Amino acid sequence: MRVTVLSVGSRGDVHPLIGFARALAAAGHEVRFAAFPKFERDVAANELEFAPLAEGRLGRGTRADAAEDEDGAGRGGRRGAGRGRGVPMPLRFLQDSRSVGRERLADALGAGEGADALVANELATLLAWQVAEQRGVPLVRVRYSPPPAIAGRPVAGAARQLGWLAVRPWLGSGRRELGLPALPLREPLGRLDARRTLELYAYSPAVGPEPARKGPWTHVTGYWFLDGALDPEPPRRLLEFLADGAAPVCIGFGSMLDDGAASTARATRELVLEALERAGQRGVLLGGLSAAAASELPASAIAVDSVAHDRLFERCAAVVHHGGAGTVAAALRAGVPSVIVPHMIDQHGWGRRVHQLGAAPAPIPRRKLSAERLAEAISAAAGDASMRERAGELAQRIREEDGISRAVEVFERHMGRAVAHAATEVINS
Repeated sequence: MRVTVLSVGSRGDVHPLIGFARALAAAGHEVRFAAFPKFERDVAANELEFAPLAEGRLGRGTRADAAEDEDGAGRGGRRGAGRGRGVPMPLRFLQDSRSVGRERLADALGAGEGADALVANELATLLAWQVAEQRGVPLVRVRYSPPPAIAGRPVAGAARQLGWLAVRPWLGSGRRELGLPALPLREPLGRLDARRTLELYAYSPAVGPEPARKGPWTHVTGYWFLDGALDPEPPRRLLEFLADGAAPVCIGFGSMLDDGAASTARATRELVLEALERAGQRGVLLGGLSAAAASELPASAIAVDSVAHDRLFERCAAVVHHGGAGTVAAALRAGVPSVIVPHMIDQHGWGRRVHQLGAAPAPIPRRKLSAERLAEAISAAAGDASMRERAGELAQRIREEDGISRAVEVFERHMGRAVAHAATEVINS
């Protein structure tokens, strides 16, 4: 089967799908992987065909852009009272998509040419739906978190319809330029739900709850980890720091977006350093927090631009992060307690969930973050033996799973039924 994988987003959105695509190829399928150009090397390293998607500003992925993205963790000052003046991340994502909408759709249509099936992560769903409709092929949706739910029920279709009416005009303008038919007035995701199109939930059943909307077309497979040598070895100075004292606390907030001002990053770094001092812990500062000269840091802390989570987290006493699905997975697999500081959307849900599982203290929403609160949470995560034991139990269960193999098995079984159904319809017609 010829499969095109469409992945929009950051590393945490793309790498799990690369792992899945690699497994599909190993199972004998022809796989084309479409993503932003900055991921071409990672895709090629896994011996997959690459197709570029127009990236816009948020996809360019220079180190400066990445650092700016990670500065989104810096809303507020030392006591977390202020708010960033930047545009919120979801709106900036929509603005970015709109700026390159026609080019990205044209690239996606090209990537989907000749495909028998499309696979897309959540950020690429609307894009992939358009390609699937145009090419007349089935779409498989991949989620890293359960769909948003209120009181255990999926978000109402009315809310999705309002969102659809907001984005439909600018999606339609790009389609007109490409000579494609007008979009429907009704939002399309409900149609996908009604058709019971396959949904793969790439998280562990030991961690994430069952989707509120479930059936034989929804499968929680286990996490999809892309293990391999894509990342460079940790810098020598980090290895020396790790060996020179007690296990540190790792702190980083991923690729959160805000106004990117250096002052907000500096304020957050000062807050973090004060919290570490109050808690009596050494620290490793990652990403946007790392833009500091060594002279600005105490001897008990080190700043590192980037390092693979699977090469660092196991050597830490705790991990402070934003609660993104990929970071949650990495921390749990490492068997290390988390301190989750959610910024938006599903991060709040993961913060609550990991706390319920006993592997983290109660989450601290970013707007309520202070040095005092962070110090208390760090002390709890790094010093509570029962919390570390629970994190270790979850790690053992996660390591025993093979989410990618399970996902490939489900995909092949579901696609086999879909092909058989299509053939029956042709015969009966």
